[in-house]
Amino acid sequence: MHDATIAEANRPRRRSPLPVGMLLLAVWAAWSAASLAYLAKPSSGASADTIRRQLQAFASSTPPRGQAVAFQLRLAECGCTPRGPAPTLPGLLNIDLGDRPAPEALPYPLIVLDADGRLVYAGPSHIEGCGAAIPAASLLPRLLAASNATPLILLTHCACPKESSA
Repeated sequence: MHDATIAEANRPRRRSPLPVGMLLLAVWAAWSAASLAYLAKPSSGASADTIRRQLQAFASSTPPRGQAVAFQLRLAECGCTPRGPAPTLPGLLNIDLGDRPAPEALPYPLIVLDADGRLVYAGPSHIEGCGAAIPAASLLPRLLAASNATPLILLTHCACPKESSA
């Protein structure tokens, strides 16, 4: 009897077909992939062509080709009061459309087209995150230099532009 107990103790235990750790890893990986796919997908109506068409319908004139253009808009749903002239962005033709509220289909305070009329950037004029907000103008030279890159489209929360204290 004693030998039978020792033989049973030395015999390897039968493991479950799928360890619990591997199952948890698979669930986490699937959840992470689904979340990233959801975040990477732009919202409906936020394609570059749609934004460009809506901007052309809203703007009273078409800018000349051959020069990068920055359109500065005032968001209607924010209730921001009209401000003075928009700050100019260096190296770009600046068109201030802040005299009237932008349509709801254009929830982007700053829209930049390259010299060929391709959308480069649509989003806030100051990008907020952890820490201090950075001006979108600091990203524009790199975005304009990447001629075949996907446009950067950022949805913005309702924030009225603040006067700089500097």
